[in-house]
Amino acid sequence: MKNKVIIAVNIIIINKDKKVLIAKRPADKPMPNKWEFPGGKLEENESLEECGLREIKEELELDVIIDKYLGYDELTYKGQDFLLHIYTAHKADENQILKLNEHTDSKWVDVNELNNFDMPAKDLKFTKLIFS
Repeated sequence: MKNKVIIAVNIIIINKDKKVLIAKRPADKPMPNKWEFPGGKLEENESLEECGLREIKEELELDVIIDKYLGYDELTYKGQDFLLHIYTAHKADENQILKLNEHTDSKWVDVNELNNFDMPAKDLKFTKLIFS
């Protein structure tokens, strides 16, 4: 029997300096120590946007405003199929301070620097769409 596809949302948060937030996954989670755009799995009776807002609040204690939908990609990790939706967003208040509740580190980086980080390859294809 085939596994159910997991639907997930990642949010690319852009700051006033046009840098994007990436966060490092913990060593004890899937894709250990990889950098990612924060987000998570869609819950029942939740829209994609609601999922993204909830996950950012849970993981980083930030309130964000979604700007645009960049698209989706299908991927498989250790036999599990995922449908990953990507949005851009900005902090509702630039003075908010993020708190790492799930990740071990975070950085604000220029889009051109993303290739310098160990990120899942699927995320990188969306970088050309971030400021388009």
